[in-house]
Amino acid sequence: MNILYLGVILLAGYFFSVISEKVGFPKIMGYLTAGIILNPQLTDIIPADFNSIADQVTTFCLAFITFEIGSSFSINDLRDTGRKYFTLAFYESFTAFTFVLIGFFAITLWVFPIAGLGMHLVVAFTLLLASLAAPTDPSATLAVIHEYKAKGPVTKAILGAAAFDDIVTLFLFSFSLSFARSYVGTSDVSFFTVLSHILYKITGAVVTGVIFGFIFNKTVSLLKITERKAQVVIFLGFLSFTFGVATWLEMDELFSTLTLGFMVRNFNVYKKQILELTEQGLEDLFFLIFFVFNAMAFDFSSTNLSIVLSIFLFILIRATGKYTGMYIGTHKLKMDKKVKKYAFAGLIPQGGIVLGLSLMLSSEPEFKGFANILSGIIMGATILHEFMGPVIAHITLKKAGEIHKNDREEDIPEI
Repeated sequence: MNILYLGVILLAGYFFSVISEKVGFPKIMGYLTAGIILNPQLTDIIPADFNSIADQVTTFCLAFITFEIGSSFSINDLRDTGRKYFTLAFYESFTAFTFVLIGFFAITLWVFPIAGLGMHLVVAFTLLLASLAAPTDPSATLAVIHEYKAKGPVTKAILGAAAFDDIVTLFLFSFSLSFARSYVGTSDVSFFTVLSHILYKITGAVVTGVIFGFIFNKTVSLLKITERKAQVVIFLGFLSFTFGVATWLEMDELFSTLTLGFMVRNFNVYKKQILELTEQGLEDLFFLIFFVFNAMAFDFSSTNLSIVLSIFLFILIRATGKYTGMYIGTHKLKMDKKVKKYAFAGLIPQGGIVLGLSLMLSSEPEFKGFANILSGIIMGATILHEFMGPVIAHITLKKAGEIHKNDREEDIPEI
């Protein structure tokens, strides 16, 4: 029966994406609409236990998406702009973290105490929630960029900052987790132990991506793999293997596949064919599955009035932080006028890594007093971001003059 359900999902995603395009919206809006309609809590079309399979599929789709982000990095441009985009990512991530930390500490303590948390849990709750405000999920923005062939300084700034802010996020989250555990009195793990663990996860993932990227490049070069069907098989095999090895070694899987994309973009002799394969042959399928399944997984039962209010406040405060950080960063770096005005909007959506981190907290016994509340806020904010993100990205890139619907560019935007 699972094959039947998969067929329903694929066809629903496709037909709703066509309708979405007909009324002037990006295809991703159709994917999300299909996912909401097929959500087991709203309809009986797809059974609830199907989501256990969907989790693994969406994880693989996320590996593909991070590969595409990595493949947008040109090493020549990176020498000149890498430091700039890392600085930009630091400003927008850390400012969002700070705004949510201060804002939710005040809200939780004085405005409407969530679930009657005591002071020690309020501190832990707001610190962890703030760390989850830092990351950006560029999946929705990337889908719009590719659909409309967007290209220009705003597009580059969005992709550059989004690619680097996961690094900032991992440090902020790990610091917050270590502090929160210590504060509630359940762990004596030192910050330096956590820091070394983060360095292992990041550097190990990069090394893994470099090694398998090198092997992948040599394989297609030595065997002269130019046939499209063979390239699909070997690409998906190396993508799965790289992600799987990083998972097995407890490294950051998304950094490993991002690095794999970087290696292909810069060192593969058949890079043009392979990137055309991913962008034009596989991208729509992976985006469809990723966004439909994510919308299907939204838990409507975990929401109540205080959670709903918290979701909207989280979105508002986080967006204000992102805007402020980008304003400071772009002016400090003296970036293009359009980047100063529009780039922050492409960094509003979130999902992917933040969902994984929030679900990880649910298994921590010391946070059982607020884990469901925190994951409810993050899940609700994520689904709203997924709906708002494509529309905001489309409007933003159109106003910035970087959407060229009728131009069929050969290469994806470089950074």
